[in-house]
Amino acid sequence: MLPRGLALASLVAAGCSTHLSPLHEAPIHLPALPEASGPPVPLLVCRFDDLRGDRLMTTSPVGLIPGPNLLYMGNTIHYVDRGGFAGSKNGRPQVRSGDLQTALPDLLAATIREARPDWPIEVTASPDRCRAGGDARYVIDGAIRRTDLRLHSNAVPLGVLGLLGVPFTFLSFDGELDVEIRRADTGAIAWRHGFRIDERRAVGLYYGHKAAYTLFSSLLQETVAHSVASAIHIAERGA
Repeated sequence: MLPRGLALASLVAAGCSTHLSPLHEAPIHLPALPEASGPPVPLLVCRFDDLRGDRLMTTSPVGLIPGPNLLYMGNTIHYVDRGGFAGSKNGRPQVRSGDLQTALPDLLAATIREARPDWPIEVTASPDRCRAGGDARYVIDGAIRRTDLRLHSNAVPLGVLGLLGVPFTFLSFDGELDVEIRRADTGAIAWRHGFRIDERRAVGLYYGHKAAYTLFSSLLQETVAHSVASAIHIAERGA
């Protein structure tokens, strides 16, 4: 049996633990689709190319100077998926984090399986298998162009006025993803689309804490929902 003090400390530590969650719950909800027609269609989902470069974050030099940093602090998180999104679930702290390069193909595959349970779906990180097409009839491929989260904040006077409900942090999210569907045998492009979001939000002491994740999540949902619906339509039409 644990000593009383140690047991109490363990309970406190357990109550303060932070849980790690994936970037998005799978699968993505789809609008109503027609019933499956024809035989199952094998699909291959590739790992997306990451074109975001090697900068993890860019910080404004003003924010590093004592004094002026009370008036302005700013930075841009280029890999917002790896930086993570703080939140809570069932009253406990939670951080959503992951690698979009692998999470996005997994979301696509999980959503297709939900809509067409009988279809053979393979996810690959092999460039050679992606080019060859494996045993699939169609290949889903894509690229991550940008996921820039820009944060601008002011401590004086807006941070003080935040007690009255005035916003003191302003964020913008600029995200861009490309998806293409091609025939596995010929490589011919059957469908290609770019998804883009560029929106802004104000954050205060009492509101807007989930704004960054809401914007990021909306890009994922739109990308996956439209891409999966198009993949199913194209695959069944060509079956």
